[in-house]
Amino acid sequence: FCLTRFREEIVEFLPRLIPLTRIVWQQTKVKMLPTPAKFHYIFNLRDLSRIWEGILHVQDTECPTSTLLLKLWRHECYRVIADRFTNEADTKWFDTNLSNTTRNYLGEDADVYDDSETYFVDFLRDVPEPTGDEPDDFVLEAPKIYEEIPSWEFLKEKLLMYMAGYNEYVRGLPMDLVFFRDAMIHLMKISRIIRTARGNALLVGVGGSGKQSLTRLASFIANYQTHQITLTRSYNVSNFQDDLKFLYRVSGLQGKGITFIFTDNDIKDEAFLEFLNNVLSAGEVANLFAKDELDEITNELVPIMKKKQPKRPPTRDNLYDFFISSARNNLHITLCFSPVGEKFRSRSLKFPGLISGCTMDWFSRWPKDALVAVSNHFLVNFPIVSTATVKQSLIAIMADVQDIVADTCIQYYARFRRQSFVTPKSFLSFLDGYKTIYAQRQADINVLAEQMNMGLEKLREAAISVDELRKDLVEKEKDILVASAKAEEVLSGVTQVASVAEKVKAEVKEVADRATAIVEEIAVDKAIAEEKLEDARPALEEAEAALLTIKAADIATVRKLGKPPYLVTLIMDVVLIL
Repeated sequence: FCLTRFREEIVEFLPRLIPLTRIVWQQTKVKMLPTPAKFHYIFNLRDLSRIWEGILHVQDTECPTSTLLLKLWRHECYRVIADRFTNEADTKWFDTNLSNTTRNYLGEDADVYDDSETYFVDFLRDVPEPTGDEPDDFVLEAPKIYEEIPSWEFLKEKLLMYMAGYNEYVRGLPMDLVFFRDAMIHLMKISRIIRTARGNALLVGVGGSGKQSLTRLASFIANYQTHQITLTRSYNVSNFQDDLKFLYRVSGLQGKGITFIFTDNDIKDEAFLEFLNNVLSAGEVANLFAKDELDEITNELVPIMKKKQPKRPPTRDNLYDFFISSARNNLHITLCFSPVGEKFRSRSLKFPGLISGCTMDWFSRWPKDALVAVSNHFLVNFPIVSTATVKQSLIAIMADVQDIVADTCIQYYARFRRQSFVTPKSFLSFLDGYKTIYAQRQADINVLAEQMNMGLEKLREAAISVDELRKDLVEKEKDILVASAKAEEVLSGVTQVASVAEKVKAEVKEVADRATAIVEEIAVDKAIAEEKLEDARPALEEAEAALLTIKAADIATVRKLGKPPYLVTLIMDVVLIL
């Protein structure tokens, strides 16, 4: 901060902030002592360097007055010191203490101190228009100007634009974030950490808070690559070392910014944390590269170091130091841990570099407005059969349910001393479950409604058919009356015929009776004749036998008789009759 870069008012006012920063840091260190629940309340001189490192990013045009400088100083103190606090009470104490200490120290100039909440970021500027005079290897990028956000709406529009660019650039992993106030605040915090050289972040929050998604988006905004290990059944320490080699090659050899996202679910072996502790503390892992690999890297670094540091001799030690320094500046480790359970505390105490080598950001419980914003995002376009007022009430009720469950978890812990967490991931699952169940029930109701409509349609068709049948029935009744009259006539005729038939029947019966009597008489005569026949049968047989004795000469004799005897004449008459 000199007169060649800043205005005289800023240059004269800034030295007063140096002892003030130390006083605030010491007061916080004395008040906020580490406890078993707040083991990470550890403050060291790195905090002071981080505060001033953040302040040094500002430029004259973005910091024209002492009031804006104090805003920037207050913002950096919050980011380095207060972001690690786990509850609202500690943050409130820090805010009150910072305000009182600053006003008391400045004395008459206390009016320039503005304690309103504000944030500084470096990604609000647009990419400049190309002029045509740029060299071939020139890359158009948005200027990184560290400045105060003009408004929350402007910031939200910028973030939505960056998210759309991320979804277009990164295929297969679409990002759908809801930028409520807390989400934008955490994104700005992460962006501030990783944009600084050697900036590493420790993000602590329950699952579903958005730690990884916000880190990916912040890395995209900073034009960094992102890398995350892929756990498999056979993943071991050797594979983790290969990943670290890749990170060092990209950040140290290629000189590109890269963000390494590491979650507590990735800790398959505690040795992983040992390596990360060395990287965060010393910037390197001993014996990570073999001698031939290191020789290859240093040989490739010779022209790069000559271009950036022409006065430095390219010895092996200088090349290695340049490699490690470049890697530390460009490699940004982001640890995404959950505070649930004892593992986070034990690991932090076992590997102190995780706390001292990182800038912390503690993700607290989502406030009510965040829950409403998320619920509105997922339900506003979801088809619900209701009025707009009812739908807004439903969105608010979703947030109330989450809040009530969270408060119940706190009461449960206060009563039984057992922790139970309801996470943002639970809220998202709650919303998805509601949408799924509603869609299923609506589909079932639609099926029933369709069946009912089909039944009503059938009833309408049946009513029409009944009306038509009723008309036909009237016509048929007329035909029936005509047919009935004809039938009566036929019936009367049939009756008359029947009476005549009865008379004929009686006469026939009488004739039949007489015929029957005659048949009976004939049967009697027949029986008598058969009886006489039986009596004459022997004579007949004798006649047949006698007939057989007749010869031709006998017949000739009879023929010669002029007047045959009476008996012969009688026999011949009988023969002729037969």
